[in-house]
Amino acid sequence: MFANSHGQRPLSSLPLAAGDQWCFRGLIAFLFWLPLPLGSNRSFALAILVLFSQLLLWGTIWVWRQRLPELSARLHVFRWPLFFLSCFVAIPWLQCMPLPLSVLQVISPETAAVQLGVVDAYRVTLDLQQTQLYAALSFAYWSVFVVVLVLVRDHARLDTLAFSLVLSGVFQALLGGFLFSISAEYVIFFNEVTHDRVKGAFVYHNSMAGYMEICLSVGIGLMLARLGDGVVVHRSWRARLASFAEFLMSPAMRLRLLLVIMVIALVLTRSRMGNSAFFASLLIVGVIGIVLGRRTAGRTTMLIASLVIIDVFVIGTWVGLEKVVDRLEQTTLVAEAGMSEESVELRQDAANHAWDMVRVFPVLGTGAGSFYNTYLRFRTSRSGYFDHAHNDFAEIAADFGGVGLGILGIFVVLTAGVALRVLVRRRSSLPRGMAFGCLMTIVALAIHSTVDFNLQIPANAMTLMVVLAMAWIAHALPSERVR
Repeated sequence: MFANSHGQRPLSSLPLAAGDQWCFRGLIAFLFWLPLPLGSNRSFALAILVLFSQLLLWGTIWVWRQRLPELSARLHVFRWPLFFLSCFVAIPWLQCMPLPLSVLQVISPETAAVQLGVVDAYRVTLDLQQTQLYAALSFAYWSVFVVVLVLVRDHARLDTLAFSLVLSGVFQALLGGFLFSISAEYVIFFNEVTHDRVKGAFVYHNSMAGYMEICLSVGIGLMLARLGDGVVVHRSWRARLASFAEFLMSPAMRLRLLLVIMVIALVLTRSRMGNSAFFASLLIVGVIGIVLGRRTAGRTTMLIASLVIIDVFVIGTWVGLEKVVDRLEQTTLVAEAGMSEESVELRQDAANHAWDMVRVFPVLGTGAGSFYNTYLRFRTSRSGYFDHAHNDFAEIAADFGGVGLGILGIFVVLTAGVALRVLVRRRSSLPRGMAFGCLMTIVALAIHSTVDFNLQIPANAMTLMVVLAMAWIAHALPSERVR
């Protein structure tokens, strides 16, 4: 099953090479590190992220240097997601290349007009240094995606990777809760941080909310996997009581408590769209999971009901979910002291200006990472200044052009499609759970990205790449034997 056309051995028979386990441990450590230095959203943190990703990539290649045909066979299985992701990653490098003026005038007449007689070499990007930085960062995303595909080859490692993401989310939740409880204020790396909400190691509460959405989605998928392949019906009350007591002492219950901690943190971020996106994705993907998985519909329904009743109505009310609801009702907000949160209307202005940029630079955009600079040409006195568009779709289109947004869209749609295929065809609980978690992540971030910029935060974007890779791994995993 899943053997390639050249007759290579199936994925499950790939042997563990010497040092392979250390590479996997390095990957786990990398996931824990990502959000710690302010979401890896500072220059020094980006440098560490890129360096760490290359150590993982080349370390993995070194470990498998004696088995390159098997490594090639492994990656061949994932050729389509790798192809589209590689095309997207190549765009910043193309934007940095010197081009003849005649070529640039065809690709982007406006860019050619701006650079004419001003620069020594004509390029697509309007901010060379930022685009070079994003070229390195995008290659880091690609590298870790490849590393996950190579290292995570069995059920045990997929389970470990998913649980590690959950633990990282819980750590951020506990850290954020502690700093929030003492109203911490400090200056770190020249940034003033006020923990008036739960922010974890992030500077912006919406970035923390985005990270919680990812970790919670994976955790819910893992919870579905831990609950097993079906619902056992007990006829006697003693059997039911024994089963309930067994569940209370089980790893699934401990995982459920970890999910509760993250839900509390998500609510306390006071992120309007973060909370809305998470619960909307839970209901949307939950319905999909129930419809597509008739054999597991019972446990899926019970878990979703538990999350909605306990987490929303009980825990949400306890920790102040009504404050999030109040903020949802108040769409016109003044800038708050400290972190200066803009109103929804002003954020929409920034997104509208980003779409104006797309109309002027439609093919390859203004250059990856150039939004904060190019935006100055399009803003109005009413809208003020934004370093991000508060709409990931608009900002990606502005930076990478319609071509980049389209390629990235194909990659994500293919991943969602393969996750749906797992829900339809696979019977093993872990692949189905990971597919569920990946779909939840995609839906939640797609909703949240309409008003925020989670994909511009390296920690969130890199963690998302890992989750997307997990969906492809779940699809490629061999079926476990039924004992």
